[in-house]
Amino acid sequence: MTRRGFTLTELLVSVAILGTLAALMFPIFRSAIDSAKRTECGAHFRQIGYALTLYLGDYDDRVPPVNYQPVRMDNPIADRTWVQTLLPYTGSLSLFICPSDIGRTGSESQMTIEKDGTVADPWILYYEQSLRSNLGYNYLYLSPLVFLNSGVWEAFPIRLNEIANKSLTIVFIDSLWDRTNNGVPYGGGSWAVEPPCRYAMSGGEVKDTFNFPNGTIMYFGFKPEGWAPEESKMWQTYGGAWPWHRGRFNVMYADTRVKNVTVSALTQGCDFKPYWEGLIDDSELYPWDITE
Repeated sequence: MTRRGFTLTELLVSVAILGTLAALMFPIFRSAIDSAKRTECGAHFRQIGYALTLYLGDYDDRVPPVNYQPVRMDNPIADRTWVQTLLPYTGSLSLFICPSDIGRTGSESQMTIEKDGTVADPWILYYEQSLRSNLGYNYLYLSPLVFLNSGVWEAFPIRLNEIANKSLTIVFIDSLWDRTNNGVPYGGGSWAVEPPCRYAMSGGEVKDTFNFPNGTIMYFGFKPEGWAPEESKMWQTYGGAWPWHRGRFNVMYADTRVKNVTVSALTQGCDFKPYWEGLIDDSELYPWDITE
């Protein structure tokens, strides 16, 4: 019995068919992978929410300080981030990492290698890694860190019962560390983020909704402050937040509910303009402020 092989034409047709099928299936596979990462990232947010609930129970319903003082890379032992504060309740820094963060290469930990080749102090390692959390903290409303006229930096974390609408107020949101000149994210996340609006009209006058305590000389914040124009390649485009999930953000609200939202949901109740130039026009819809 003779055996007949494929002709060149048949082989080319088969390859073309397989190529077409692969092209059709790739978006489906990619979508499934992205969906799985978004789900895992949301699960991390929920676990951090559970940790926050435990922390609130131990600290009289008061949220964690964003930092004890401005970031101290020269002396991190003098500071602590909110990530480090919640770490005993989570047991792992991995929960603060979103798997959709394509800019996290793993090389961030190289910052902890000393000039002589030895590994830096573990405290420095934890401090540096905590700054790269993919959960950005809405700290300017929940836990502002300010420099007082008494000459000290002090954080003023609120109590949860000060939040008028817990189901609407953002606590954590997807974030990024920085972007290249080409607009490519890198370096991981950012432990702190800024809101799109700050000021509102009240009684015919402009009101600062951050409500810093009396005696504040300055506060810990990013420069330039507020969100940047959306077409910019700056990391501050969304105030340090970043849409890792196909243009959408994972957020956790004060009631620990986790949701995947669009950028338009983040600017509700706010006449958004870059660098805090727009006013909050509906505080009941604005998801960053703690009051109605």
